[in-house]
Amino acid sequence: MSRETRPITGDEYRIADSDACRAFGAFKPNALQSLMIAAAQNSYLRRGIFRKTMTRIILAVTGKPIDVMFRGCAFRLRGRNNLIEYGILLNPAYNAIDIDFLLDGMKEGDNFVDVGSNIGLYSLPIAKKAGPAGKVVAIDANLLMAERLGWNAKASNLENVHIFGCAVSDSEGQAMLNIRKDDIAIVSVSEVAGGDIPVRTLRSVLDEAHVATIHGLKIDIEGHEDKALVPFLDDAPDEMLPKKIVIERPVADADYPGCTAAFARRGYRLAGRSKTNSLYQLESSSDVT
Repeated sequence: MSRETRPITGDEYRIADSDACRAFGAFKPNALQSLMIAAAQNSYLRRGIFRKTMTRIILAVTGKPIDVMFRGCAFRLRGRNNLIEYGILLNPAYNAIDIDFLLDGMKEGDNFVDVGSNIGLYSLPIAKKAGPAGKVVAIDANLLMAERLGWNAKASNLENVHIFGCAVSDSEGQAMLNIRKDDIAIVSVSEVAGGDIPVRTLRSVLDEAHVATIHGLKIDIEGHEDKALVPFLDDAPDEMLPKKIVIERPVADADYPGCTAAFARRGYRLAGRSKTNSLYQLESSSDVT
C-alpha cells in the first residue's frame, strides 16, 4: 500500500464546493442520464471494474454534479475520484450486506458510530432508522468528505448526524493525510507532529457527543483500525460496547490482528463476511440471532 500512496494536498481537502448553495434536486438526472443509470444498474456495468468509467460518462453528459436518492437519503455526487459515489450511483445494493447487518435489530433512538464516514453511505441510512432520538457520530479525517457528508445530511432532513473532522488513534495529536490511487475514498493518516489534521481518541469523540450506548459501529480507515479501535474496546464499559461492528479487513480471510484479539477479549463472534468487510456480533447482545 505504501508504494501507491502520496501525501494529499491541502487544496484537495479544503476545496469549497461551488454548487453547495444549490438545493438538492438542482442537478436531477436528465432523460439521457436516467436512461444510462438504469441501463447500468440492470447490467454488468454496475460492477466495480466498470463503475468509475460509467459514472464519468454519465456526469460528462452535463458536466455538472448529479443528485440521487440512495436508500431513502439524498446524495450529491460529483464524480471526483470517489469509489463510494460510483457505487451509490450505479448499484442499488451497494454494501447492502453490511448496512442491513447494522440495521437489523436497531430501534428508534439507538446510536451508531461511523469511523471513516466519507459522504454518508452508512451514516445517512442508519440515521434515518435511528430517528431524531438517536445519534449518528460520523468521523472522517478528510475535511472535504466531512463537509459533503454534512451537506447530504441536511439535504436528507437528518438532524441527528454529528460530524467530527478528525483522525482517530490511540492518543491525541496531529496527522497528515495520504491518498491511494488518487481516490479520495481511500485516505490514510500518518501521525506526525505539526500535521494539520487533528487526531483524537474514539472515546473522547463519543464523550463529546454524549454517546454512552452504541448499537452499531463501522470502521474503515485504511490500516489504522488497530490503533483506533483496540484501546476503545479494551477500556469501554460493557454497556458502551457496540452490539454490532462492521470492519474493513486487510486480506480476504483475516482481520487486523489487534482488533481480532480485542474482539475475542470482549466477547464478539464473527457473524459473516461481505466482499471487503467482516461483520461482528457481541455475544452477550440480545440481538444475537
